[in-house]
Amino acid sequence: MITIKMRCYMKKQYLILNLLTILICYSTSFADSNTGLWMGQIEANKVNEVVSKTDTQTPSDVKHPFDMNILLHVDASGKVSLLRHVTLMQKIEDDATARRVLITDDSLLPEYEGVVRKDGKLVGMRMGSLGFEFEPEKNSLGLSGNLAAGQTLEGQMTLSENHPVNPFKHMYHPDHKKGINIVRNIVLKFDETQKSNDPSKTKFQLTGTYDETITGLHKIPLKVQGVLTIQRISEIDKLNE
Repeated sequence: MITIKMRCYMKKQYLILNLLTILICYSTSFADSNTGLWMGQIEANKVNEVVSKTDTQTPSDVKHPFDMNILLHVDASGKVSLLRHVTLMQKIEDDATARRVLITDDSLLPEYEGVVRKDGKLVGMRMGSLGFEFEPEKNSLGLSGNLAAGQTLEGQMTLSENHPVNPFKHMYHPDHKKGINIVRNIVLKFDETQKSNDPSKTKFQLTGTYDETITGLHKIPLKVQGVLTIQRISEIDKLNE
């Protein structure tokens, strides 16, 4: 049931991605840099064994790959952030023109107007990445490196022992009053040679690989690998403007 729900969620997110592409890509000319919002998918298709007799650090192919959404934002200085969620809204200027904005702080949403009409009123377009979780007060995680063909991004997420979604913290089990610190180290490597030989195409789509190492869940580190594909859907270089 969980798998079915996740698949439905992924399909919904890609419908949003296609609609955003129509709303944004064809209404503006993208800048020369890679600034803006990138949305894509990770197909996790390899994981290492944790059976006691065959514990290994080498990931192997899985029977059923697992899909995860990913949201990345690049600001004007080139700094990259991994987002938990973001909402596309708009601000009506004094001259009646609409300026699109990206909001990660939900408390700011009442200050803006939506961009699509639903049930007779304008609402924002919300995108999320359920596969990534930070501390409750954070909506983004800074990554080191560059988002571009042939480049690498790295970051670390920590689920503290008292984090609300820590899998070892179970409010209905007396032995699970607190969790165990879980650390996730992620590496995104973008292919130097993209599918298209046209350099301009890399301003809209990038492919690569995804590597994750998880400590705290098992006596040996858990390693996950997969295929990464992201598309640039906005050139807005600021969050919560």
